[in-house]
Amino acid sequence: MWDNGRRMTAPVSRVLVVDDNEEIHHDLRKILCRENSAVDQLEVEVFGGSVPQYEALAIDCAFQGREAYDLAQEALRAGRPYALAIVDVRMMPGWDGVETIERLWQVDPYLQVLICTAYTDHSWEEIVGRLGERDSLLILRKPFDAIEVLQAVHALVKKWQLHQQVRQRIDELERSVQHRTRELEQANAQLKREIADRVLAEDQLKHLATHDSLTTLPNRVLLRDRVAQCLARAKRSDLSVAVLLLDLDRFKEINDRLGHRAGDHVLQVVATRLARAIRECDTVARMGGDEFVVILGDLERSEEAHAATERILAAVAEPLTDEGLDTRVTASIGIALYPSDGTDIETLIKSADMAMYQAKRDGRGTARLCTSWITSRALERATLREQLGRAQAQNELEMWYQPLLALDDGTVTGVEALLRWQHPELGVLEPSKFIPIAEESGLIVPIGDWTIRAACDQSRRWQAAGMAPFPVAVNVSARQLRHPQLVDTVQQALAEARIDAACLNLELTESAVMEDIERSRATLVKLHESGVRIIIDDFGAGYSALSRLKELPIYALKIDRFFIHNIIDDDRDAAIVVAIMALAHSLNIRVIAEGIETRQQVERLRELRSRPLMEPRCDSIQGFFLGRPMPDREITALLNEKLGRSVTGHGLAQVAAGGAARAERE
Repeated sequence: MWDNGRRMTAPVSRVLVVDDNEEIHHDLRKILCRENSAVDQLEVEVFGGSVPQYEALAIDCAFQGREAYDLAQEALRAGRPYALAIVDVRMMPGWDGVETIERLWQVDPYLQVLICTAYTDHSWEEIVGRLGERDSLLILRKPFDAIEVLQAVHALVKKWQLHQQVRQRIDELERSVQHRTRELEQANAQLKREIADRVLAEDQLKHLATHDSLTTLPNRVLLRDRVAQCLARAKRSDLSVAVLLLDLDRFKEINDRLGHRAGDHVLQVVATRLARAIRECDTVARMGGDEFVVILGDLERSEEAHAATERILAAVAEPLTDEGLDTRVTASIGIALYPSDGTDIETLIKSADMAMYQAKRDGRGTARLCTSWITSRALERATLREQLGRAQAQNELEMWYQPLLALDDGTVTGVEALLRWQHPELGVLEPSKFIPIAEESGLIVPIGDWTIRAACDQSRRWQAAGMAPFPVAVNVSARQLRHPQLVDTVQQALAEARIDAACLNLELTESAVMEDIERSRATLVKLHESGVRIIIDDFGAGYSALSRLKELPIYALKIDRFFIHNIIDDDRDAAIVVAIMALAHSLNIRVIAEGIETRQQVERLRELRSRPLMEPRCDSIQGFFLGRPMPDREITALLNEKLGRSVTGHGLAQVAAGGAARAERE
């Protein structure tokens, strides 16, 4: 330590007083922190000698043993330990003085202790019986004399200081001896260390080169070697080998929701579970990301691979509750068999990969065996994915439109814009053929942006041709909804087309909205504030959180076509439709019924509306009976003929007949 004159000074020794009597603290401070007085000087003049000089002490006070324990811990952590503790034996409530000393010595075994006790508290034998005989322990009987306290305290502090100096000197001597010993042994040990270090480094490099650093599983390099051995053995023994490609379902959501640290832990747990679920002769490796490969060798029947796959699926799906997590992970698995699905590692993994993606498409959390159908379908999808990347640039994408009619009078209330791909070889492809591919490849975002701009531009052309403004609905995928630029894209498209925001409706499935409800709500609110109307598509088929429905700025609900299809013959579906209409209108939300294919379905909806006390109703209807999706030229002709005019009765039949005629031409 340094004083203000930058001279080296000795650190002040620290004393901890532990007593539940505040007066004792006050008295001890007066004794231990005293300054030389005039009386001291007078005694020297009368009796001779010199004024006694005592070392300065820093006093801390604690009124209970637990408080003293915490102070001692903190002092040791700060590198400023106490030299001495003055401890009263009787302290109520809590630890008594003896237990307090036991606890303090657990924290700092070098602490000197001065026990303050009355003659009636504990005998020396009792105290030593509990604390053991130590030279760092003194007893001061109450009532005590100030000089006794002063001398005992400074003696113990001085002893602690000397002990610290001895310890420091011993440590220095030990370091010196060790240093000299190392110097003497260096010549003989250097070669051994270099050899050992080189062997260890080679082992570590080999392990790093062949194992995954996060899960310690074999990586691609070691996997290739293991598979080669397995296939060679299978060829000699005329046995089969199964290659399982495993991909965790929705793993990105775990990273996004819980963080990458939690995601890494999940991968480690899955790796452990996979290793436990297979035989010792089998291999599990991590391919990277959330993909794992399991090699099952020496199989006599393909059923053995299926049984192992079921064990793996069950093991992965067990709840994960450690490390503060409370989640459940599932996996999709593709299975390829040697030699039917390939005779080398590349072909087998490729076949397993195609089967795995089929498992994903079939609902996740399951396994699929590679088949010729899956192989051909995967090749077809790969070809379409490549062609879809060029389709927009080559103007092969176009919008078709399907009318929506009012249930009351059959007037046209709007249209839905539906994407079509004019494939140069396959003809017109509906969205179900290529939208899933666009979702997987990420092309859905630029394609979705194009559909919004195309729909806005078509609305502008209709209004420029003299038509009254009406809403055009565009479908938005879950991936688009999560994209941070969606709101800007919509606003820019409206500005470029110079149309009112009310002319644009955005349709989203309820599953897409509920996937990340907080983020969805924020985006939908911004769109609503800009004037765009939000429609929930396929309502009733997903996993609606009805408690959250009222929080979303929804303009209309589209009842899922499944309920409309059975509305005539199934009273339960009819009851569900009635319930949806009642719910929607109680929240001031409009109702659209899609999938109308017959006149009977139209009449049934009207009957439901006309029931006694049935105020809620279906506002609009849509379906093949009223008109199939059609190119802009045909929908424009229909709109010129029907827009704003009633098509009830005979008119509704005309619209339906027109839709049927178009269906025959297609």
